[in-house]
Amino acid sequence: MFSQGDKERLRGQFMAKAEQIFEQALAGGNETELNLSQIEEAVGEIKFELTSLLVESMVEVQAERQRGPGPGCPGCGQEMHYKGVKRRGVVTTQGEIELSRAYYYCERCHRGLFPPGPTIGGEPARLE
Repeated sequence: MFSQGDKERLRGQFMAKAEQIFEQALAGGNETELNLSQIEEAVGEIKFELTSLLVESMVEVQAERQRGPGPGCPGCGQEMHYKGVKRRGVVTTQGEIELSRAYYYCERCHRGLFPPGPTIGGEPARLE
């Protein structure tokens, strides 16, 4: 799915961000003792940030590799036209994240698409 170069780039970006998030999460821990709920909440926030980062990075790398003609419209099958890179909120199984992806539009059906396509349960990405 990903080339070795893609994997190394993703690993470097992920590890740098993970270290930054880890340091931020532990920055205020010396002044007070945290209870279990506070620790769980902090770890949950770290998990979401890291998951979001990895999902966003993997989708962006995959989108960079998809060059050439636009995808077929799910409504009419006609080739969709590239309309530039857009940043949108997308609902995933982990929560809502922001993605920068190529946006395609069908003039006939007036449908838009952000490859790689549908998200949860096969539904199109929810745009905000």
